[in-house]
Amino acid sequence: MSEQRLIADNGSNGALIEVQGLTKRFIGVTAVDCVDMKVYSGELVSLIGPNGSGKTTLFNCITGFLRSEEGRVVFRGRDITHERPDKIVLQGISRTFQNVRVFPSLSVLDNLLVSLQQHQEEDLWRRTFHAPKIQRLEREAVERALQLLEMIGLTDLREEPAHKLVFGQRKLLEFACALIPDPDLVLLDEPAAGVGTAMVEQMKQHILELNRAGMTFLVVEHNMGVVMDISDRIVVLDHGQKIAEGSPEAIREDPRVLEAYFGK
Repeated sequence: MSEQRLIADNGSNGALIEVQGLTKRFIGVTAVDCVDMKVYSGELVSLIGPNGSGKTTLFNCITGFLRSEEGRVVFRGRDITHERPDKIVLQGISRTFQNVRVFPSLSVLDNLLVSLQQHQEEDLWRRTFHAPKIQRLEREAVERALQLLEMIGLTDLREEPAHKLVFGQRKLLEFACALIPDPDLVLLDEPAAGVGTAMVEQMKQHILELNRAGMTFLVVEHNMGVVMDISDRIVVLDHGQKIAEGSPEAIREDPRVLEAYFGK
């Protein structure tokens, strides 16, 4: 991200999301230890650290899957710290998971439609008595889903049940499910993990293209090549604490990061 854009965002609307002193403990073990972090609109921020450093736990606290003991999460100026995951996603935050989560018995297309449905119409009464509106929403949903399937290269598999997809295709499908409601912020948990080089490059290009179009990302990733290629800014955790933050160039040379990863 350019310095000018960062300053403009900071000076006008502040951070899109701000984590303030967030702390999460498990039976005496502090998995996330008083972490402060901001992500500004339009940024692509990576969250890195050794295994067990608290990255996914932080994601789970932000998105309501875990309840933090201390601190706050503020999204678009609103405190969402202890809201449920289904409420948080409706605020405009989507995510993927370290272990891919799709509906295996549903078709590829239906996975996307289910991911969008709650964003289009929550009220059952309206679904029952406003059929024309619902039909329009359903048409728009199918159009949006087909556009995303074309983008990720799964159009020919749209009627296949998701369990027939190979692992990399399931990751792409989950990625598309996170994108379909057009969220303000997308959290990706290891999007390049467990897939081949070609799929890593494909995922990286999708993320970069969407970010250039204005989508904001917070990414947990172990592939340092990907992290250094895509990130505007990098936040580093170790033993639950934030130990460094800065540009890819600064993080690459930071002695605290080298110590955490390599013991140097």
